[in-house]
Amino acid sequence: MKNIIITLISLLYGICTFAQGNTKITINIPQVDTTQLRATIGILDPMLNLDSKYYRDTAVIKDGKCQFTFDIKHTSYIYLLINNKYVTMPGDYAVLVEPNDDLTFDVPSIKEVGFFGWGIGKVNVSGKGSEKLNLFKKAMGKCLEIYAKDPDYAKQSITYKYETTDKKLSVVDSMLSRDKTVPSNIKDLLKAQMYGTMMTMLFRSSKRSESDSLRSLFDKYIVSKNRMDVFFKKDVVKYGRTIGSYLILSEFRNPVTVGADDFEKKHKIRYAEILVKRLKKYPEIRDYLLSDHLWTCIRGGFDSTTTKLYQYYCDNADFNNPNYNGVVKLYENTEKKFAAGKPFYNFALPDSTGTIHKLTDFKGKVLVIDFWYNGCGGCKLMVPALEQAENELKGKNVQFISIGIDKRRLWLEGIGKYSSINSLQLYTEGQSKDHPMMKYLNISAYPRLIIVDKEGKIAEAPPEPRSRKADFIKFVEKLL
Repeated sequence: MKNIIITLISLLYGICTFAQGNTKITINIPQVDTTQLRATIGILDPMLNLDSKYYRDTAVIKDGKCQFTFDIKHTSYIYLLINNKYVTMPGDYAVLVEPNDDLTFDVPSIKEVGFFGWGIGKVNVSGKGSEKLNLFKKAMGKCLEIYAKDPDYAKQSITYKYETTDKKLSVVDSMLSRDKTVPSNIKDLLKAQMYGTMMTMLFRSSKRSESDSLRSLFDKYIVSKNRMDVFFKKDVVKYGRTIGSYLILSEFRNPVTVGADDFEKKHKIRYAEILVKRLKKYPEIRDYLLSDHLWTCIRGGFDSTTTKLYQYYCDNADFNNPNYNGVVKLYENTEKKFAAGKPFYNFALPDSTGTIHKLTDFKGKVLVIDFWYNGCGGCKLMVPALEQAENELKGKNVQFISIGIDKRRLWLEGIGKYSSINSLQLYTEGQSKDHPMMKYLNISAYPRLIIVDKEGKIAEAPPEPRSRKADFIKFVEKLL
């Protein structure tokens, strides 16, 4: 859920309202001082195709109240933030909303916010459709009681992690089975959400573990208890994204020896082969995960491996799957714009003083261009990696450029938090996706790094600087 692919779409709002619709979300929060409060909503519809399933907007809260109205066709996740703090985290970042829900979130004052947010336990949810959220709240509350007794995560043995996760999953099962107010299909989605949150952490630790007990723990607590069954129900995989990690752990007895922690990124084609091999009985899930994998790889950067992966996809995915045409179109458009050796977009963008900077101004320099927006968690994590790279490449013929896609105020507030403070700071003049450059590049996953060589041409996709800083620096140095 954390490695979310996003398309930012500007929506009309009044006080804090999207467009006229049948689903309503109201936020109430005490205005205790002069702090200006801004609400952000993200709407993720997992049932929509990969090219059109995330919407986001931000607006000012007035007189302690904010209301969003919108239309959704399927049960969706909504993310609510106030001043970049999540309303329901700790608990989970998102909650499920159905078409025609009319929900009110009563949030404590901004003075009571924690590091991540207020937490689902402190937020009162009422109105039409609130039964599922209150069931989620009760189940997560019981799980958080167990979390509170756990030692620091880094100090837990792999055995303890499996045992405590098993207790939490059993609590979820118990709470869902006892409830008589929520339909079974929605319970499946709630289960997938909560299971996914807890199993993502467990599977990440498992992929890093060198313990000889890993296989027996995995078999005892996951396989033999059929913990993954819910994810193999029709369409549920789209709401709880853990099958990929499960298949990797099933494939390798000692997953750490094959770099399982980052397997999907480092071994893109091998991962696709595992999906095809292990999901023969589930062609819809196979095609969805293959489509999502290729989509993510194309969005993350374009290189020769992307081309090979695309060919593998065409050979193994059913061309009738709902994402096939979108993936093909994305590949073809991206190949035209981002293939190594293609000229980069000839931009002309302003800095904070209004001075215009053009691509041609930097001829003879290698450019490291970072696209970001205020509130992007991945962008924030990218900052220290880019700052370290800037320090190590200081004095060399390299120019770091950060391009913000927000409106001017949000862009200025985000500099240094979501972009490297030492980069040349440019922005798309508040036009976001409607700026000619963004329309051409069609970037929807952030942060996005693009390297441009001294001739103004796109280089191959660079190594990920957050996890492979040394390789990233060597990659840039080779272009000098």
